[in-house]
Amino acid sequence: MKILRTLASVILSGLVLAGSCGCGRQAGVGEDQTGAGSAAGMDREKTDQPEAPETELQGQDCYINADGIVIRRGRQLTIGFSQIGAESDWRLASSASMENTFRIDNGYNLIFDNAQQKQENQIKAIREFIDQGVDYIVLDPIVETGWTSSLREAEEAGIPVIIVDREVRPEDENLYTAWLGSDFRLEGDRACAWLEALLNETSADGPVNILHIQGTMGSSAQIGRSEALFDAAKKNGWNILQSVSGDFVQAKAKEVAENALKQFDGGIQVVYCENDNMAYGVIEALEEAGITPGTRVSRGEVVIISFDSAAEGLAFTMDGKIAVDTECNPLYGPPLSRLILSLETGEQVKKKNYYEEGQFSTSEGISTVTVDGKEYPVTMVTEELIRKRAY
Repeated sequence: MKILRTLASVILSGLVLAGSCGCGRQAGVGEDQTGAGSAAGMDREKTDQPEAPETELQGQDCYINADGIVIRRGRQLTIGFSQIGAESDWRLASSASMENTFRIDNGYNLIFDNAQQKQENQIKAIREFIDQGVDYIVLDPIVETGWTSSLREAEEAGIPVIIVDREVRPEDENLYTAWLGSDFRLEGDRACAWLEALLNETSADGPVNILHIQGTMGSSAQIGRSEALFDAAKKNGWNILQSVSGDFVQAKAKEVAENALKQFDGGIQVVYCENDNMAYGVIEALEEAGITPGTRVSRGEVVIISFDSAAEGLAFTMDGKIAVDTECNPLYGPPLSRLILSLETGEQVKKKNYYEEGQFSTSEGISTVTVDGKEYPVTMVTEELIRKRAY
């Protein structure tokens, strides 16, 4: 399938995928626009360029609009989407992207289900989607395990299941069609490489004591980011004082931090938070205790490591309260619409499709980090970058 004309500029999806899932062209699922630096070192702020034209698809009753969304003119597709919940700014942005993409006027009927942080609600939603005869089921799973039965039921009903964001580990990988999301282990490795560079730069004396606030236990984001820290701590001789779940929630992370500050009484140099909202809670706890978040460990400042790179998180980064924020992009809607188009046209799609994502700081001495021999850029946060942020 060939496109009659190619995009004149980068599609405004805000995402880059390592795999290809487009309509007869490479990298069609995710060509990026938001953020301020990809893993390939590209400038991802392209808003000064002319808007991308709509792209007609030969032989298809649809087109790709300037935002990278497949607009259908023919039969409406029904998409059943089970969302984890609304526990963070990142999650809200993810839901908004799906709702904006799969609108009625774009040629879709989106059945949205908020699972309220419960796996049993997601399993129930999958079964309801099957009963409703949807065309596709999209699942953002709260944890990786426990999905085999419901996925098998979808397979028996002939309904493709696409996993987004977090991953699943069913007994048979063929029970789902494709996965679209972030490399959480790489995110963690990049964050730890940045911390290592900072500590080397500041010549921190003695062992580095880290408070580790984890996300929802058993989720892909928690597993990847936690494993990265555990391995980096072992390699560098860092001391993890404790690892406690904050469930990706600001209030819970604040409570964890408050308890740790009392327990370790000035002995915390680094707080490794597995998402932005938990970092916000930690900042509150530190400041209420009279402790300054920053990068000058020798002066008693506490280094906060975070993930997501939402606009508010980047604002805290520019203020120096978050030392480094590693991106996890929630804007799944546009690339997912293109992946679905590829499935509709009978194209082969990759099983796993990864985003390329950025990393942000205001520490001028660290412009790159290296993971497994590959160099990744660290982008300086500016007011303009925050203003143009899509989430």
